[in-house]
Amino acid sequence: MKTKLSSINLLTELRKPENSAFLAEFTSVNHTKNKLIYSPGHKQDLVFIVKKGRLRLYLAVEDKEFSLAILEPGDIYPTHTRAHVEALEKVTLMVMPTAKLHAYMATHPALSRTIIRILGDLLNQTFSIIDSLVFKDIKQRLADFFIYETRQNGIKDKKGTIVKLDLTTTQLAAIVGASRQTVSTIVSAMLKDGVLEKQHRNKYRIPNIDLFRNYAQI
Repeated sequence: MKTKLSSINLLTELRKPENSAFLAEFTSVNHTKNKLIYSPGHKQDLVFIVKKGRLRLYLAVEDKEFSLAILEPGDIYPTHTRAHVEALEKVTLMVMPTAKLHAYMATHPALSRTIIRILGDLLNQTFSIIDSLVFKDIKQRLADFFIYETRQNGIKDKKGTIVKLDLTTTQLAAIVGASRQTVSTIVSAMLKDGVLEKQHRNKYRIPNIDLFRNYAQI
């Protein structure tokens, strides 16, 4: 399950000399870990860029949550959507009224194209999430998440690849669309069968990626 919104880092574009004055117009806001920052119907029409930290973007339907993406530094998102935005850790956001961003985009086509590409990635990500929820069971979705995080942030050693999730079991369950108990049971089985090894709190080693992937399909 791919979780990152886009491979494009908007901060890199905004730090270019031609955009420096515009970058200075954003307001920097800090939020604490686990805080629900934005919800559907937020009173202000804003856009924000993640400067530091990670957030979870998700939909809530009755008592269920469906994660859409993990927002990381350089990602952009508006506050006026049906999605909730939750801080997974301490975060710093760069915030601006949507109208001001639109006005700047109208006169700066290069930046406009970059933002449109990021939003296109979000649409593609949404369809990927739907496909995963419909066609893959929970064990496969959980394995996909581990594999993705390993490829993005993993550190190889002589015994495999180590990945640090920095997520509680509850947060991990929400990302893969399962209950906390189900995720805990599957992770325990992975540890028992040796395809996953726990190093420290929230830190794991996958000895063999191919074996781990095949295990999820059994």
